[in-house]
Amino acid sequence: MPAYANAQMHRAPRLALVVSLAALAFRGDGAGDPTGTPGMGAAGSDRFHPGPADAAARYARGDWVMIWREEFSEGPAPSPERWTYEHGLVRNNELQYYTVDRRENARVEGGQLVITGRRERWEGADYTSASLTTRGKFAFTYGKVEIRAKIPTGRGTWPALWMLGDTDRVGWPRCGEIDLMENVGFDPQKVHFTVHTGAFNHVRKTQRGRTVVLDEPWADFHRYGLIWTHERLEFFLDGEKVFEFANDGQGPEHWPFDAPQYLIVNLALGGQWGGQQGVDDAIFPVEFRVDYVRVWRAPAK
Repeated sequence: MPAYANAQMHRAPRLALVVSLAALAFRGDGAGDPTGTPGMGAAGSDRFHPGPADAAARYARGDWVMIWREEFSEGPAPSPERWTYEHGLVRNNELQYYTVDRRENARVEGGQLVITGRRERWEGADYTSASLTTRGKFAFTYGKVEIRAKIPTGRGTWPALWMLGDTDRVGWPRCGEIDLMENVGFDPQKVHFTVHTGAFNHVRKTQRGRTVVLDEPWADFHRYGLIWTHERLEFFLDGEKVFEFANDGQGPEHWPFDAPQYLIVNLALGGQWGGQQGVDDAIFPVEFRVDYVRVWRAPAK
């Protein structure tokens, strides 16, 4: 979950690239949305066209070498050899209590991971959900990632697919954070792709990212992808490049992405971003489904 500030993580809306089915439009290189929400900044407008064919071809090439995969083929629970859980009221003033190894909040069903957000009293909280990570199980440096997932919708939901560096070693945001996908239910058509570093983060209102607008991103599964090299991070949606963050050579405050990162899949409820317009209790239970998580290394040159 993006924006890890001490023990509290906050995700600020990210601006930028807007892709609609009716017309494709780009909104500047700012780090937010033109609503005036703290941590965001407006930008100009220009036409956008889908990413370059060479990027899509590099992403789709068949010689990437698989190094880790989770197909969720065995249940009823996520594999403890691959996943661990965050526990409790973790960050961002979110309302959910993250439970551990509880089928009501995280289960494997029909070849998918199902994270369920519920309206229920639990350990002093009014909601429960789950956050699964590979911390201590699997981390990697450079390569390609793809996660096929179907997000929930409804005011108050805040699903995320993301990656984080070693916060014990250098702390957030200097550890680096890569947000493969975020969505907030009060603004449901927007899918956010964001990077946080020591120099570029929501606390300074300098985070870097793009926002893709789809008619109904919750209506079907989408593929959220990344190509990570020493030179750049390239973000993909359904095989199309939507954002790039380049290594500017200014050191780890700008580019901390030469060290391992681990994976996180979570469904938050409410919080500093997801709860800006409250939570609609009529939506529960809500489900965040993940079909697979796959990681490759680059083919040998």
